[in-house]
Amino acid sequence: KFEGLRAEDTQTMATVMMSASRKGIALATASRRISLPSSLLSESVCFKQEQQQQQTLTIREFGSSKNKKEEATLSYDERKAAAKEKRRQLHQTKVNRLNSLKTRRSNSPKDVQKTKFHSYFDTLQRRDEYLDRKARRCGKPWKVLVSAVVERLPVVTPDVPQWEEEYWEMKSMLMENSGKEFPMELANAGLSATSSMTGDTNAVYDRDDLLEQLKKQGFTPAPREAEADHTGQIQTLDRQLKTRVYLAIVPSSASSSTNAQQWSFPTVRVNDDETLLSAAKRSITSSIGTKLEFWTPSNCPLGVQLTPYEEEEEEEDSEYFGTKTFFIKVQLDDEGTIEENENVVQDWGWLTREEMTEKVAVEQGEENSKFYHYLL
Repeated sequence: KFEGLRAEDTQTMATVMMSASRKGIALATASRRISLPSSLLSESVCFKQEQQQQQTLTIREFGSSKNKKEEATLSYDERKAAAKEKRRQLHQTKVNRLNSLKTRRSNSPKDVQKTKFHSYFDTLQRRDEYLDRKARRCGKPWKVLVSAVVERLPVVTPDVPQWEEEYWEMKSMLMENSGKEFPMELANAGLSATSSMTGDTNAVYDRDDLLEQLKKQGFTPAPREAEADHTGQIQTLDRQLKTRVYLAIVPSSASSSTNAQQWSFPTVRVNDDETLLSAAKRSITSSIGTKLEFWTPSNCPLGVQLTPYEEEEEEEDSEYFGTKTFFIKVQLDDEGTIEENENVVQDWGWLTREEMTEKVAVEQGEENSKFYHYLL
């Protein structure tokens, strides 16, 4: 049909061919090829590229709707699996980003003590909740006990750590070399206590030098370690002066509320007509006498411990499911004296937290030792 076209009609033919290419029609001459100008060929190529770009943009524009249509054809399990995979990819992207961040403490352990405490306490809390539900299902109450935690505060200041000693030495050196000098008219405002005693305004002393100067003026410092620390005597308050100590007893078999001759705090059963605080005071007076002066900072207990009965204990006391022991803190007000009663107390002593947890670990197990460690 195009055999009769002349050379000057090539523009018309190019327009027809471009229109036909839009519809996907392939045209060819029947007997000979008609050569087109290069300008027309380049125009045709550019048009095809623009058409492909427009199709790509159209696909991207309607891609979301296409995905929605595809999701509509998927089953419930397939859509759920696809959403899970998307969440996994987002989480992995977040993890990779956090790993790529370089911080000063990226490799150092964090919240070590906090994690260690929660690993113990959360398990203990779930166990107590389970035992409480089990007791209600059995229809048996708990036997309520109270333990008095008698505490003696530290007598002397604790030992200075190595880093603090190095800090004070560095500070003394800096003050000596580049410290400010105050006029003498300011009532010795620029003098330290040591230089005021010795009269040397340029002297800088550490703790040992200060003690030597105090000894020359007649002061005698008290010992930081008592004789009982070397002999191992525990039935005295003159021991472990740098830390807290707690009154622990070994009850006799006749007076024990739990029928266990183990190291523990003074413990009694709470009567129906008394509070936890009054029962705690009664446990002290009934165990070690009335000559020990103390005071209670709070009515709130430190903690509670649930102990279900074993088979032998359940046969002896079948009315209760177990014991629920509340711990009340009591502060030692004055030294006083302890009246040792062999019928009530078999042994007693003032123990530190470490000593108490060691004895409990040997007698009652590691789990109870952790309870006393965090309690004290």
